[in-house]
Amino acid sequence: MGAGNITEQGVFNWRNVIGSMLGWGLDAYDFVAYSFVAPIIKGLFFGQLGNLGSMLATLAVFSISLVVRPLGGVFFGNISDKIGRRYVLYITMLGAGLSSFLMGFLPTYAQAGLAAIILLLILRFAVGFFLGGEYSSSGIMSVESVSKWRGLASGIMQAGFDIGIFGVTFTYTIVATYLPQSAMATIGWRIVFWSGIVTTIVAFIFRRRFLTESPEWEKTEKVESPYKSLFRNYWLPMLTILLATMGFLYEYYVMLELSPFILQNILNYPDKLAGLILTVLSASDAVGSVFGGVLVDWLRSSKNALLVVSISILVLIYPTMYGVLIVGNGWLVLLWDFLAVLPVGVMQVYIRDLLPANVRSTGAGLGYNGGTWLAAWAAIIATLMASASTKPQPWLPSITINTLIGVVLMIASFILATKVTKSLTSK
Repeated sequence: MGAGNITEQGVFNWRNVIGSMLGWGLDAYDFVAYSFVAPIIKGLFFGQLGNLGSMLATLAVFSISLVVRPLGGVFFGNISDKIGRRYVLYITMLGAGLSSFLMGFLPTYAQAGLAAIILLLILRFAVGFFLGGEYSSSGIMSVESVSKWRGLASGIMQAGFDIGIFGVTFTYTIVATYLPQSAMATIGWRIVFWSGIVTTIVAFIFRRRFLTESPEWEKTEKVESPYKSLFRNYWLPMLTILLATMGFLYEYYVMLELSPFILQNILNYPDKLAGLILTVLSASDAVGSVFGGVLVDWLRSSKNALLVVSISILVLIYPTMYGVLIVGNGWLVLLWDFLAVLPVGVMQVYIRDLLPANVRSTGAGLGYNGGTWLAAWAAIIATLMASASTKPQPWLPSITINTLIGVVLMIASFILATKVTKSLTSK
């Protein structure tokens, strides 16, 4: 069977999968850019608060963009279930890209005082709102556009996040390499934010040209209020999804937010070497995303795949972090990332298996993004447990314990999913 026939029969609509992946990746660029310049933001906006205060304030601003994601997810997810996935994806991409671009024009605290912090909070709020809307449709679009190898489609779409990470780390590394160190605190961090607008425009053009509507959504019977239907008829599947995403995102954002600090402030790696490791990290992230998705196809069960990746993290997190922090091998951050990202390739199929198409985007918008309400505080809690130490020893139990919190929540979701799937099968 030729590639054209495969696409026509809907077995694997590569245009929708790639379009979802690119959009998610470039919105992720806008989202993650803050993490990679966080050590600079820390001094420019919150330096007056001291070491612990400035680090917590910097992480808290990132957390704002996580907390608001469920609002964007539910808002745009509801629209997506009513009028379709495609149109929502145009709006969310441009919204996130423009919000991040404007961050490059922000005045610093020395230039504008409290107003600078307020503007920073507003723009991070906007980035999180649009990103929540993006995820409510892009991941669902990808798994609804295939009739087999849904795990692979989910993994490929999620690997788009790594395109964003790669773009940010590549840009950061280039800027750090060719600008004097002192320029990173003046123009360098701004370039990182400005650069994302180019890729946003390119991806928007791709989406406009190639995206088609989700075939599953087109065939499903629409409901007047996806909100009401979701909470009236599918509250238990929603709770199951929420537990999984809370767990996955909690342990993942410990890694995502703290890995730059671990490399630069704990292991004292120079900016160029830290930037190189974080650039390569995007590759390990992509491999982990796709591997987690393919695991769903191999096991023929998103529920069982979630259990397998949870156990893998449970067993390997302590020796991995021991190697990073005590042995001092920063390259093992790549293994930390690979483990942390494994569940992401599972999640879209997991959501699809638990919710019908007419409420699925609303459910994904709330269920997946709702997990950020807990994950938003993961790095802050880990930092407090380690007392923001510049020594590696306190970070080993802190990161291990906080990762295991996420694992416990994912295993709890697996147990609940067993009950939900039995209920669905009996109907």
